[in-house]
Amino acid sequence: MIRQTLFRGEDPYRGLSVDQSLVDMEGWGSDHPLLTYAIDQLRPPLIIEVGSWKGRSAINMAKCLKVLGIPGEILCIDTWLGSPEHWMLDSWYQSLKVTNGRPTIYHTFINNVMANNCSDIITPVSLTSDGAYYLLKNLEVTAKLIYIDAGHEYESVKNDIEHYWEILDPKGVMILDDYLGWPGVTRAVNEFGVKNDIHPYGEPGKAVLSKDSQFLITTKLMAITQAP
Repeated sequence: MIRQTLFRGEDPYRGLSVDQSLVDMEGWGSDHPLLTYAIDQLRPPLIIEVGSWKGRSAINMAKCLKVLGIPGEILCIDTWLGSPEHWMLDSWYQSLKVTNGRPTIYHTFINNVMANNCSDIITPVSLTSDGAYYLLKNLEVTAKLIYIDAGHEYESVKNDIEHYWEILDPKGVMILDDYLGWPGVTRAVNEFGVKNDIHPYGEPGKAVLSKDSQFLITTKLMAITQAP
């Protein structure tokens, strides 16, 4: 596991126990069928999630790995300090659970992971998306499935797509959250597709960029058959 390399053999969950008062499974689009479909098709030994919040999507993916009998690891990359929106909007600010001037979302994330018995699969990486990219690139890490759900601003999303595309497996798939919901996300996905001659699959909430054109074809067929 990459965990052994990152933490020099230490267990990031060592000595911790579940605090039920901190368990909070808030999340959006975390159980989308595209995620489970991609895991089933790719059977990825490593999943990279950029932007994890409280861990709901990572936990759902970890449970999917277990059900399918896939021995895998999920790297969850996040600062756990919130987004600009959380600091600008009073209604969002409460989710940060700020104590002494600092958000405590990481503790919620860790408790959620342990409460759902997923600590054997989910590895937290407390870095910015840029910092984690440079770290993983230096370690020559690649992943068959990368899920991006971090910033919503155009430049931020554009950088995440371009960076993590570099460490995506040659047959890998990138899924992005908030497509068609946030203009910056939609623009970044569409422009990357045009620039790289890739025709992304998109629907409200999710988009798929794949280095394997066959995956995009089957994804579109799946969407057609599941449409009401």
